[in-house]
Formats: sequence, structure tokens, C-alpha cells
Amino acid sequence: MPTVLRRAGFRVVIFLPPREHAPPHVHVQSANGEVVIALTAEGRPQTIRSVAGMRTPEVIRAFRLVEDHAAFLLTKWREYHG
Repeated sequence: MPTVLRRAGFRVVIFLPPREHAPPHVHVQSANGEVVIALTAEGRPQTIRSVAGMRTPEVIRAFRLVEDHAAFLLTKWREYHG
């Protein structure tokens, strides 16, 4: 599970196959928990798939972080998943 980005107390990771699968998504971790965010790809918008332990303001910050780095994160996801 490579860490592909660290910012503002968040660690963005991508799990590797065969554990993970499409659609493209990232796991954003903080000291409080994790949010899984599906990346904008193949006509689908960026969405929250699951939240564990994070409060709403932290989830919003994580969502915006992913939004700000969407192209980079999708490129990294495709590097690992093809």
C-alpha cells in the first residue's frame, strides 16, 4: 500500500492488486480515521465511498485534498492497477 501523497495531516494511499480493484479510488488516512474516495474517472464524479472515525470537517478537507490532486492521484492509481 504505497503512500502517494502526504499533506495537512493526511496520508493518501493506494492499495495494490489483488487486494484492491476498480473503480479508481484512494484511502485518505488521518490520526482519527480514514475516508475512501472514488476518483473522477470514466464519467463518474469524485465521491465518498466510506468513512471511519473522521468527523465531517475532516472528511471535507480530505475530499478537497483529493480534488486538488485528482489528476496526479488517478495517474498513480493507473500505474498500480493498469
